[in-house]
Amino acid sequence: MRVVRDDQARRLSVYLRPDATYEYVEERLSEWDDAPASWAGQQASGIFPSAKDAMAEAKQVIGWMRHPSSEQCNRYADVGAPSRNWRGIGVAEHALLMHLLRREFKGRAEILEQMKSVEVMRISPEGSLMLRSRGPLAVVEDNDSPSSRPNDHIPVEGFYDDVIDDRKGIIRIASLVRLAIHVTDGRLSELEIYKENGTPILIDPYEADLSRVHFY
Repeated sequence: MRVVRDDQARRLSVYLRPDATYEYVEERLSEWDDAPASWAGQQASGIFPSAKDAMAEAKQVIGWMRHPSSEQCNRYADVGAPSRNWRGIGVAEHALLMHLLRREFKGRAEILEQMKSVEVMRISPEGSLMLRSRGPLAVVEDNDSPSSRPNDHIPVEGFYDDVIDDRKGIIRIASLVRLAIHVTDGRLSELEIYKENGTPILIDPYEADLSRVHFY
């Protein structure tokens, strides 16, 4: 569960701990010279039995959440819920999409041109994004399984293992999160994100270690 301040400079994140309890951390966006922007967390909160309890306390003690002005009261939203507003693509969202687009495929050059103007809209709690952009139309082909949508193709599909532990190299099929890029009528249309077994996603797709995001 996460809340982002309207200016995108602060966010409040609720994390699941290994012992199945929860804690929250207020984080700020850190930008230094030419280094990629990243989130820096301050000291974690206490421990809570549920994410709801953690968020309830955060709304009492975090200044920008506790006392929003009448103009600001609707400026932040739980990003675990779908948003219905088009906006510029975020740093982490752009990094994930560019990672998925790094391999060669038919129409890749045109898709990369479209990425220069891409806007996004969050459409699912898992993090799926509707995409729109300008640029040349791309002629693409399905990479693996064909899309069931009309005039739609999935030229790139990635995945990562949604398990929080230190064991590397062990991929558990049931816990895979799939990341599918859709191209409809020649244009980027969606980054579809879902978990194979339908359970809640533990590792935020936009915080996943990109070295562990693999390709079909």
